[in-house]
Amino acid sequence: MEIALIGAGPRNLMALERVISWAAKNQWQEHLLIHIFDPFGIAGRVWNPNQNHEFKMNSLAAKITLYTDSSVEINGPIEGGPTLLQWAQQFGIQFINSESFKRSNLLIQEIEQMNQGSYASRALFGVYQQWFYQKQLLRLPSNITVQLHEELITNVQRTEEQHFIVISESAAYDVNAISAALGEGTNQPTSEQRQLSEYAQDNDLTYVPIAYPSEVDLDDIEPRDHVIIRGLGLSFIDYLSELTERRGGQFIRNENGDLSYKRSGDEPTIYASSRKGLPYHARGRDEKLVGELYPKHFLTDRFVNQMIADKTQISGDQFLQLVFSEVEYTYYIRLMEPRLSDDQLIAFKQELRASSKDFKPILDKYSISNDERLDWKILANPLPNVKDTLAFTDFLKKYLQQDIDMAKAGNKTNPFTSAMEKLRELRSNIRKVVSFNLISNDDYIRIFLNYFNALNSFLAVGPPIFRIEQILALIKSSVLTLIGPDMIIETENGHFTTYSKRLNDVRYEANVLIEGRLPSPNASHTRNKLVKNIVSSGLGRPYSLILANGEQYTTGALDVTVDTAELIDKQGIPVSNFFVWGLSTEQRHWLTNGAPIPGVNDVRLRMADKIAELIDGIIE
Repeated sequence: MEIALIGAGPRNLMALERVISWAAKNQWQEHLLIHIFDPFGIAGRVWNPNQNHEFKMNSLAAKITLYTDSSVEINGPIEGGPTLLQWAQQFGIQFINSESFKRSNLLIQEIEQMNQGSYASRALFGVYQQWFYQKQLLRLPSNITVQLHEELITNVQRTEEQHFIVISESAAYDVNAISAALGEGTNQPTSEQRQLSEYAQDNDLTYVPIAYPSEVDLDDIEPRDHVIIRGLGLSFIDYLSELTERRGGQFIRNENGDLSYKRSGDEPTIYASSRKGLPYHARGRDEKLVGELYPKHFLTDRFVNQMIADKTQISGDQFLQLVFSEVEYTYYIRLMEPRLSDDQLIAFKQELRASSKDFKPILDKYSISNDERLDWKILANPLPNVKDTLAFTDFLKKYLQQDIDMAKAGNKTNPFTSAMEKLRELRSNIRKVVSFNLISNDDYIRIFLNYFNALNSFLAVGPPIFRIEQILALIKSSVLTLIGPDMIIETENGHFTTYSKRLNDVRYEANVLIEGRLPSPNASHTRNKLVKNIVSSGLGRPYSLILANGEQYTTGALDVTVDTAELIDKQGIPVSNFFVWGLSTEQRHWLTNGAPIPGVNDVRLRMADKIAELIDGIIE
């Protein structure tokens, strides 16, 4: 028997470990050949161990793992192992010294400075994955063989015998099962992006299309250049690091803890923005233990699981209210803890929990002023009605400093930071709302995709605190200008021009334009040859929704079964033993990126075990 793992990043490495563990549990006798395909090798494209060291992860090293633990509800055996931080401190330096990584000295320096509050480089997570892979090879029984192929898979065909032919650019492999975890990808350029590229070529400008920042060479950008970055998300931060720190600039922390930036002289002038005009909120300083979670009182596990069992739905507005109530509950408890006696606090909690949706009468009763209350309209759009660039910049500096201060106070101390941590903790149940269609298709589009997704990203998917500190320091040093909301890009007089549609009092010219964002995977417009061929052949299909008016809405996701991650073909029939999970299913599922978290019954570890269990069924 042979199986194929397409993609050698975290998901398929977990699948590999789970297959080996199931083999040991049930004492497989049949010979199994496991093919792993990834042109970038173990750890894949995003976590390449040899990428520039400035690129950081977005989660604490102490809360990243590839191993199961006692919290993970699975049928397979639990095989514990170190988190990323534990591995780094116990095994990292020895392993790095035994290998030949491009920046070994920087990786070792990083490990020597790591602690519970450290965010690892993406390269170090890639090294951890390579160590993990080698550990799995050492566990192999004599009847299991693993072959790594640094090849790009471009197509899969199903045979009459219900096998699969996995096709690369140079070979073909007959396998019984496939696990495809394809990671991030890029889509075909829009007409606007094509026009910008052509304009750059015609006018001797530089246009950087949507791409992985770690794979983009910015060395030709000179200090005299003016650079526009479109987007203020995580790719923006990557490009910002490349154009400043990597060019010799230094962030210096004074005795008061404030950060400033010392120029190297090699930085270009940078203009950046997005629709909102503000970067994502900083992640709060983590005060929680591994596996520690806030209790849920509204969007509870019991409530969600009962809806799944009963196959019932709630409205999109009800969904929002449940999420908002959870977040507000945590916020107001943290706000009032210092003000109330123990008995008063217990009563306050009980009154909030008993409220179906409107906390206002309770807040009035406890004399919580209006300016202390959470306002979701302001949370979504905190920018006041400023009229010009000077007023916006003044607001921006104060806003970023406030965000830094709240985040530093901690996610069990500061009311806002604690509330946003609660929003992150709701992900498991929010995923179930999406995956099990617990709101109508119309509400999924209107409320979830068109509103909640962006709100959640802005509030709860932001970078570590130090990244917001760096942005503020670069603004103060005049290296970076955030131009304001509703960014407009135009071409005129042989330059790129940008300005804020809302402010529109200052226009900025540049000779470099960088698309500082990565799109969600889109099965209908992707550049990924494998996904394109799967869809065009009918072996797979995009996930589509039928709306109340009879219209069909096609998402960017590949359609898969909810519980088993099996691909669904053009006729709507699950393709047995062809498992697709991760970013290719975004919008069929929700928040499919990110690394597994220890101690929280992580959905990614559960799916890895489910796939291995189904493969075990083929063996038997």
